Amino acid sequence: MTSAFHRTTDPSPGIGPLRHRRVAWNLHPVLTDVLNTLGETPLGRAFKDRAVEVSTLKVLGDSVNYADALLAFRYLLERADGDGLPLTAAGYLKPADVQALAVVMPTMRDWIHKMAREIDVHPVLHFREYVKSIGLLRKYKGSLRLTRLGRVVVNGSAALWEHLADTLAPDEQSFHADATVVVLVHMATTEGRIDVGTVAQTLTALGWSHRDGSPVSQGEVYEVWNDLWDVLGNIGASEGSHRSDRMMSHAARVLAHEALFTQVPPQ
Repeated sequence: MTSAFHRTTDPSPGIGPLRHRRVAWNLHPVLTDVLNTLGETPLGRAFKDRAVEVSTLKVLGDSVNYADALLAFRYLLERADGDGLPLTAAGYLKPADVQALAVVMPTMRDWIHKMAREIDVHPVLHFREYVKSIGLLRKYKGSLRLTRLGRVVVNGSAALWEHLADTLAPDEQSFHADATVVVLVHMATTEGRIDVGTVAQTLTALGWSHRDGSPVSQGEVYEVWNDLWDVLGNIGASEGSHRSDRMMSHAARVLAHEALFTQVPPQ
């Protein structure tokens, strides 16, 4: 029987045989648990749709230039190399270093306040503390210096990228882990500010509540979202008109993808 359909023999440039485009993923264990727990409820189906969207980000999107995307991280690590960054007696970066770091941080764009003391420049302080919390920096003799791991990744953008992806979402059984994964999925699939109310409802549906039985509040969601923004907001070029827009770059979305999905090697 003659088919009414016709397909050209050669695929479009850059596509290649379809069998080479088939990709399988291992899901982050917390993401798997969240999906299974929510099931086929309305919240579960909506969250599953978002998770599927996140899973396609790396395959369907443009490739990421790690060196460019990690400019703020690389700058801080490079400045901490050698003798390190001198700290004040109270343990904060000195004003000149606060100002220099702020220049390369997308989350500091259009900052209208003074940049004298680090304690008053919250985005810089939180960013620096996060890089320390994931084992890349340490305080030593009045200065901020690279750890052994920091020295490994300081000159390797791909290794730094991999470490950021590996440490972005915790895998223990806890409210923080569930909240991080749910917020990550929403951040990677939302243009701008996430629906904090829906995230709170999702976490409550997962069984989390206060000791008095009250549901998860938007305040708890904001805490997790703010912490993630300290990381993801400083990856890639800022895309919003204002820092308050919280528009994630394509590179930041890909990092969220890599934190939640690991590609299964082809057999």
